[in-house]
Amino acid sequence: MCYGNPKIIFLLFSLLSWESVTGYCNTQNRRSATPVNEVDYLTNLIETAQKNALTYQFPKNADRYKPTDENKIEDFGTYDFIIVGAGGSGTVVASRLSENDNFNVLLLEAGDFGNNFTDIPAMYFPVEYTDYNWGFFSTPQKTCCLGMVDKKCPLPRGRGVGGSTLINGGIYARGSRLDFDRWAKHVNDSTWSYEKVLPYFKKSEDFHHRDKAAPVYEPVHGKGGLWNVEYHLPRSPQLNSWLAANEELGYGVADYNSGTGLGASPFQLNTINGRRLDGGKAFIHPFLGRKNLHLVKEAYVTKILIDHIRSSAEGVVFTLHHKKYTAKASKEVIMSAGVFQTPQLLMLSGIGPKKHLESLNIPVVKNLQVGSFLKDHPTFYGVVFGSNYTEPTKPLKEQVEEYLRGYGALSLSGNNQGVGFFESKFTKGTGYPDIEIGMVPAVAISDLSQRTFSLTDQTYEDLWKPMNRSQSYITYVISLHAESTGTVRLNSSDPYEYPIVDVNFLSDPKGKDIETICEGVQILMNLSKTQAFQKIGAKLGGRPLKACKEFEYLSKPYWYCAIRQVTMNIYHPASTCPMGNNPERGDVVDSHCKVHGIKKLRIADASVFPFSLAGHPTAAVVMVGEVVSDLIKKEYQ
Repeated sequence: MCYGNPKIIFLLFSLLSWESVTGYCNTQNRRSATPVNEVDYLTNLIETAQKNALTYQFPKNADRYKPTDENKIEDFGTYDFIIVGAGGSGTVVASRLSENDNFNVLLLEAGDFGNNFTDIPAMYFPVEYTDYNWGFFSTPQKTCCLGMVDKKCPLPRGRGVGGSTLINGGIYARGSRLDFDRWAKHVNDSTWSYEKVLPYFKKSEDFHHRDKAAPVYEPVHGKGGLWNVEYHLPRSPQLNSWLAANEELGYGVADYNSGTGLGASPFQLNTINGRRLDGGKAFIHPFLGRKNLHLVKEAYVTKILIDHIRSSAEGVVFTLHHKKYTAKASKEVIMSAGVFQTPQLLMLSGIGPKKHLESLNIPVVKNLQVGSFLKDHPTFYGVVFGSNYTEPTKPLKEQVEEYLRGYGALSLSGNNQGVGFFESKFTKGTGYPDIEIGMVPAVAISDLSQRTFSLTDQTYEDLWKPMNRSQSYITYVISLHAESTGTVRLNSSDPYEYPIVDVNFLSDPKGKDIETICEGVQILMNLSKTQAFQKIGAKLGGRPLKACKEFEYLSKPYWYCAIRQVTMNIYHPASTCPMGNNPERGDVVDSHCKVHGIKKLRIADASVFPFSLAGHPTAAVVMVGEVVSDLIKKEYQ
């Protein structure tokens, strides 16, 4: 059996092919042949995937899971805990609960483990065009995504053991300490204060300071945890210019995970020797030998079984290989299906807004504002710069060789190297960042860029097509505490239909969100004029957007127009089942993540965030998994 030190297991992943390791661990995999030459194998894999991504069509629903006989239901057994969804939090909860030999844990996941392809961080775009992405899109938008096909924002969500950690940028950014103190105050429970959650962040982390020039505040970082954190190597000269420019303007270079959340830095990443370390590999794969941990892949949950008399969750209904099953939970059902699908399942089970459920003829079990407060980080991708620095372009085979040695272009998602966290005029002097700017050095634009961002031909021709890929660097501006609120709703009572997601970015009546992004753009323009950036000839690139031709180029009205054209999401949805003590104001779970009014039902994923954080949600999602696991252990000790 495959059981023991996760770092030893990962070493096996590094030295052998994925197929060899999964064979060693006695798990099923779609492929069985072990490549003779790993360099040639990975080179061919990348070339094939990039080609396939250009024509791949996203599924429109989850019909692939439908049972052959809808009326035939088999008993799958009884477990202490049933965890729905093996995402960033679900993998943690399953791993931690199964540490207790007295707990019998069932983990249901609709996808499979990652593989050699998902391991490669630079396959960030091509991996979206595989079964590892559910392939959601928003409804047509009126205030954002206007330069995108059908005015819909693409909403990638991971499908597999690890969830979105299989396909995201792999960035480790916890947020500001003020986020968590605000969280604790909001729910009136110090469990979520920075002082209390910091040990949980450190518990899961294994930090390695391999870029010695990068700023690090060691006391806040963990050692020996299951989840590796490291810096990418080598640095781009454009990244060094970015850091120098921030110092020149007085923003400073700092460890943004130190608690302040402020400062410029190279990104900290959830990779290990340049390979993606998703939640499945970190928290589940090393422990598959535990007899009390039962992972069922390709299992699609369609309903939570509710005892109406006791208002209690008793189990779930799911499909597996076109058969329908029920599984019972003696202690709890824990929802970790993600920000879109956790509320979808609650509503399908009768827990949600009364009027919405009644309109779909779903019996109302509990009237809660599930899916009513979607929060996200609206992100503007419309500022690109040219330079006189040319990034050397290496043959793919050479890049693969570097990747296998733990560094180089393939070991980074989308070449996403630098970041800065800033205060806008709305938070100036508070120490609370509300603007994030990402800096992506040259060779970030690819043949897949237009398709991945769903840009119209005109938007792409104006924005990125004119750029010299080997010299240009891309930036993006994020509003970290956006006031705009979206929704997640059911399309029908059919569990195989995708939910309706309205992101509703930049719709706040006072216009604070768009003003915050516009201020971020001005920070970028000021940074580009520094001596540090002028040394590499930094110059605003692209052409004026034709959609904004009525406005003077680079004027504030022009930027407002451009921001609405090219603002979309960045893998950061949250808050569809927000935490709080008052269901009357829309809270769905209490401070222990228990669903209000329903016994034995808990939620552990980004759905429970009471608001968006000043960081990337994955780190906090894992922290939630750690906290919830301890709360459960104490309750049932």
